[in-house]
Amino acid sequence: MSVRTQLGALALGVILFAVSGPAAAQFGVTLYVGYIGSNGIDNVTDNTSASIKSSAAFAAAVGVDLDPSRELQLFYSQQTTTLSPGGGAAPFDLTVRYLHVGGTAFIEGPIDRGWYVVGGLGATQFSPSATGYGTETKPSLNLGVGYYWPLGKNVALRAEGRGFFTLVNSSGGFMCSGGCIVVLRSETFLQYEAMLGLTARF
Repeated sequence: MSVRTQLGALALGVILFAVSGPAAAQFGVTLYVGYIGSNGIDNVTDNTSASIKSSAAFAAAVGVDLDPSRELQLFYSQQTTTLSPGGGAAPFDLTVRYLHVGGTAFIEGPIDRGWYVVGGLGATQFSPSATGYGTETKPSLNLGVGYYWPLGKNVALRAEGRGFFTLVNSSGGFMCSGGCIVVLRSETFLQYEAMLGLTARF
């Protein structure tokens, strides 16, 4: 079963759980803006590190309560950045997307205020714009911590920090579909994101 098929099955599972879950369960939708930094890609051609520009990103999450202090969550994040491979190759645009299924667990009590931990499993998609490079999808996970500020009965502000770990497991030719000027490789790709989100619960 392909990674995309697995992700589709996970997303469908979250939707079915939301539809068939207990009548008392609450649902939440969060929209985020964030800023992402990266490392973890090497230039095999001249044995240097490729540079990935830190940049803004957006994300969205849909959650459903599992119990008073935990929620199941479907999380999506997207960053459009610039990769400078070095070795005489021109920089090109790179879009990095995450789709994860996971959840949050509040440390101090119910889902209405305070600190929580967050995490998820899924996949990362790398979509380069340069000729000779192709889209790659790899398994990944995220871990983080956040704080939840209620602004009203059904609206809250979230501040989160997440680390994203992608298992690339490439000894050379990462994203290369033929004709690459520079050969890239990575074992693990790491990104770290600071996010601010607005949650609506119903």
